[in-house]
Amino acid sequence: MNAPSPQHHATDDVSTEAVVGRSARSGTGGKPSGVLAGLEQRKRERRRRTRAPGWVLWIQRQGIRSRYFLKVYIPHWFRAHREELASLVLTFVLHIIAFALMALWVLPPETTEALFSLVVTRQEPDDEELIQVIELAEIVQPESLNDLDATSTLKQMLSDMSDGLTSDQINSPEDRDFAMDLEPTDAQMESIYKQGEFGGRSQAGRQAALKKFGGTAESEKAVSSGLKWLQSIQREDGSWSFASQGPGAKAGRLRRSEVGATSLALLCFLGSGHTHTSDGPYRDNVERGLRFIGQNAKIVQGSADLRGDSEGNSGMYIQGLATICLSEAHALERHDSDLEKLTTMAVTFIERAQNLTDGGWRYRPRDDAGDMSVVGWQLMALYSAKAGRIRVDSSSLRRARDFLRDVQTEKDGSRYAYMPGQRDRPSMTAVGLLCRMYLGWRRDNEGLQKGVKHLAAVGPSRKDPYYNYYATQVMHHFGGDEWKAWNSVLREHLVSTQIKEGPAAGSWRPTDHHGDSGGQLYQTALSLMTLEVYYRHLPLYRDFADDPDAEPLADR
Repeated sequence: MNAPSPQHHATDDVSTEAVVGRSARSGTGGKPSGVLAGLEQRKRERRRRTRAPGWVLWIQRQGIRSRYFLKVYIPHWFRAHREELASLVLTFVLHIIAFALMALWVLPPETTEALFSLVVTRQEPDDEELIQVIELAEIVQPESLNDLDATSTLKQMLSDMSDGLTSDQINSPEDRDFAMDLEPTDAQMESIYKQGEFGGRSQAGRQAALKKFGGTAESEKAVSSGLKWLQSIQREDGSWSFASQGPGAKAGRLRRSEVGATSLALLCFLGSGHTHTSDGPYRDNVERGLRFIGQNAKIVQGSADLRGDSEGNSGMYIQGLATICLSEAHALERHDSDLEKLTTMAVTFIERAQNLTDGGWRYRPRDDAGDMSVVGWQLMALYSAKAGRIRVDSSSLRRARDFLRDVQTEKDGSRYAYMPGQRDRPSMTAVGLLCRMYLGWRRDNEGLQKGVKHLAAVGPSRKDPYYNYYATQVMHHFGGDEWKAWNSVLREHLVSTQIKEGPAAGSWRPTDHHGDSGGQLYQTALSLMTLEVYYRHLPLYRDFADDPDAEPLADR
């Protein structure tokens, strides 16, 4: 991630409008607990409501639209198409009559008599020939990973896979057997895929995906230890800070980018399936973090500017990170209307910030030509929003494809540069290939296969967590021998380099130049999300039987 910090857009001085929404649950002690609660509270303190409630206006608008549709649009449409409709109905009736006459003409007399007998009379079957009705168990697809009210065959299957482990147990940093002795069956993996993009983040999905895709008890212990460290440095207002990371940890120089730091930390908890409503040791941490992001959002003309009070060139980086964070939280808990509203507005801001000339994003909305690094975070945000059924403008994705063609350094799209006209870099190649995967490239695409071989030849980095984060996702989605070789090296490197003792236990020391900006929090968050790759996103190419021609999961 290039040195983060935002430049405010010219529309930032537009008056902020609060968004009405109820939280998925109430906080303790009577405190507001939705991601938009802070915005609503500031609105009440600033001025009294001077117009009817929003839901009344919404009902009024819908009534006007319904009356127009029923009284004006439908009669007008029928009048405009009455000749076509009459012709269509007449043609249909004539065809039916002709078909019936031809059937009666062709069928033998005895068959014709039997047919008339069936139509005219009602025959009672003999007792031994009575039709037996077989009741089938109803299969209910749960709306979210945490929909505990759904009673379904799928839920029962997942329950059988869980082996009785609670959220506290599976996230405990203590040494224990993660019950990964048995390889999950294709049926078990299929049930996890049915839950959607984030099916691996359920309790059962996480356990099965670890074994299926190369995780170990040691890698999970490292994740649990890292989450514990992040929990210990969260501030009272629910935020995290690059500049304040507790004893024993190296702080970054960014002091006003709390939304970015908070988003990075929350992505680690969400990656392991922890939400603001699910039972577990980090429920309160996730809830307070999401609320902090909501309280610092600027609502500008129906869009949510999440860049906050940051410095340098981090503005659109933070917008992308925070939107990914909100999108994942919403996808895991779709019943939270606050998250749905704020995520939708955050996506709108990203779409409006896109450079309409080259299709990219950079430091300032629309004003700068795009770079591959910023584009990667924005596209991941848009994809995460789509996974939670948030509408994304297809024209934004089309323009992003144009940018990828401009920034690729090989005709087949196997390598990518930071900006058009520059030399390719391994880190930018990893970002570009991951974007290509999410934008529809098949596994057998020649450019994708060549790009994966290039990354495999370069191998994991011992110093660059940003490159490792993106390249590991590419290799994980691609699968095969390349992924197995990559995973065995990087997994052991991350497990062995994590701090094991002292107040900073569970974190990683900065190893690249971006560590000067983000400090130990930056390095730890990217390392944790890399170790969560086994279940954080299910592979895009469904490959249960190691089929090299596996199709992409387009409609998951």
